[in-house]
Amino acid sequence: MRKSTLSLAIIALALPFLAAAPAQAQDPRTWVSGTGDDANPCSRTAPCKTFVGAIQKTAPGGEINCLDPGQFGGQVTISFSLTISCQAGTAGILMTNDTHAIFINAATTDVVTLRGLDLDGQGTGFSGIFVQSAKAVYVQNCTIRNFRSHDFSAGIETQNSTTVFFHVADTVISDNTNGLFLLSHGGFKVASLKNVVITGSRLNGLALLSSDMYANVTKSVISGNGFSAVSAGAGATVNIDRSTLANNATGLNAGGNGAVIRASGNNIFNNTTGFNIAGGAFIQSDGTNNTGGSNGGGAPNASLTKQ
Repeated sequence: MRKSTLSLAIIALALPFLAAAPAQAQDPRTWVSGTGDDANPCSRTAPCKTFVGAIQKTAPGGEINCLDPGQFGGQVTISFSLTISCQAGTAGILMTNDTHAIFINAATTDVVTLRGLDLDGQGTGFSGIFVQSAKAVYVQNCTIRNFRSHDFSAGIETQNSTTVFFHVADTVISDNTNGLFLLSHGGFKVASLKNVVITGSRLNGLALLSSDMYANVTKSVISGNGFSAVSAGAGATVNIDRSTLANNATGLNAGGNGAVIRASGNNIFNNTTGFNIAGGAFIQSDGTNNTGGSNGGGAPNASLTKQ
């Protein structure tokens, strides 16, 4: 009996040591390298190979940095507040199938920042950045190209039922089906673009297809797109200033009842149709847009008061 009691006591003392080792703590800052390994802890001295590997070891609200240029894997799914910032050279995500390079499905309180990325859909990718849910998404100094597997494909897009704010700056969005494509099933969508180039889209450069959608565009170039440079659907609003809209099938398309496009100080040249205005829609101008008679079609149908 004493022997049995002693054995039980020894086992009880050993249990804490036999328990599974705790999972590795997530770090607020992790690193990737073209020569890294996802088995590493993703530290600066032992970086990971892919963004997917680094995300697993990054704490919510944390940041992933690139030590050097590289191809950092395929589809990336982001489900919490996160910054991916790569200023060391080309930080590539290459997609060769009908999916999204970056899929964001975070909480409606989460903020995601993407900086210095090169997203290439190879002509078969669905979208460069697809936002299912987030509070805000910042896209800075990125290149997003060749996502055109469907008519709804785009460099950046959302089709969700929550409110999302997009902030896009110093970014080139080229040769996609659509440049930036916003479709809402609820909530508000607000996109702010500054120093953005959108070119070579098979359909639209910037498309807002639902009500409760807003875009603010400044100091940007939207050119060479197969349909419209800017297309606002029923109930959508676009404010665009000091930008160039050139060599598109249509420059400004207010395409649905209640659509409003406000234009000030833009260069609108050499579009097949400069302005297309559906019944009940408005394109407002303060008289400072330059067209030089170089567009077909009509003219703005409402004045924009200049203070």
